[in-house]
Amino acid sequence: MRFAMLVLSGWIAVCASSAMAQSAAPRTVAIVGADGRPAGQATFTEGPKGVMIRLQFPAGALPPGWHGLHVHEHGDCRDSAAGFHAAGGHIGMSQHVQHGLMNAQGPEAGDLPNLFAASSGPFEAEVFAPNLTLGSVAVGARQPLLDSDGAALIIHANADDQVSQPIGNAGARIACAALTPAP
Repeated sequence: MRFAMLVLSGWIAVCASSAMAQSAAPRTVAIVGADGRPAGQATFTEGPKGVMIRLQFPAGALPPGWHGLHVHEHGDCRDSAAGFHAAGGHIGMSQHVQHGLMNAQGPEAGDLPNLFAASSGPFEAEVFAPNLTLGSVAVGARQPLLDSDGAALIIHANADDQVSQPIGNAGARIACAALTPAP
């Protein structure tokens, strides 16, 4: 009987944790360019197995071509002129995991696919981040975006090769979206 109660308690806790993760309201934040001006918006939506990130950009917001896209550990984009370094490193960096979606020892939780910026007109993209949660605490192995200091979505000048350390040769940080605990 005690065993059955323990199993039931564990199942209820898992269901409650999963329901809380799925019920987080979507969050939309501004993307700012290196000049500090608005460059678009990012909407983060919790799913049952990760976070969907929808990106929307007006014409000319980014240089045309491929750009690396990563989630960084601090929700701070205030130092745009200095290259958004206040955002810190990638979420999930550790001695046990390497950078890159195509790396056999990766990926880090903050690694995302590249983004393509159109040469004319507005453009949009959606990426799914299975190693992240919109919540304030980890859910299983998923890293939280809304912990005490939030997180930042960083767009780089060049494409991420998805294997090189530490950022896949993606180059300078050219845009940032701060996701902070307070709405």
